[in-house]
Amino acid sequence: MAGTVLPLLLLLPATPSFSLIEKIWEIDTCGPPKIQNTMMNQTVVPGDYAHFKCQVDMSKCMVAFIDWYHERIDGEGGREKIKNARTRGDPHTHSIQRVEPGHEGLYTCVVGNVLGRAEASAYLQVSSSQPALAGPTGLVLLLLASAGSKLSCSAAASD
Repeated sequence: MAGTVLPLLLLLPATPSFSLIEKIWEIDTCGPPKIQNTMMNQTVVPGDYAHFKCQVDMSKCMVAFIDWYHERIDGEGGREKIKNARTRGDPHTHSIQRVEPGHEGLYTCVVGNVLGRAEASAYLQVSSSQPALAGPTGLVLLLLASAGSKLSCSAAASD
């Protein structure tokens, strides 16, 4: 999305040897940064991988900073800066290789330039147990029946 186009008019006074000179330039300015995607909340179990992406539109303007924050909701308090553009790796993403319970909380990407800033957030929930129908131990059952037919099914779960 383009920024504001500002007309710039230059008038030079007339002198005996020059007539009035008029020149108009259009200057395309950019605006505050824009985050193009919606970060999605995630629920994982300890040991899983978590990944957040903050896709910034830099087609017109560069951003001056990209910072990542983690805010724990367990009463340990505060918003802690965990990553910036100088941190190793892609500044548009934040990954946790092996999630632990202490990783649970709100993850926020903040991008900015001299004209403003934008934020996107997602919550990471660390669950102590795997959802019933997820992962390799889950069971998905698809039943197809035609009209008038009888259908029966039984299943047993193992620990």
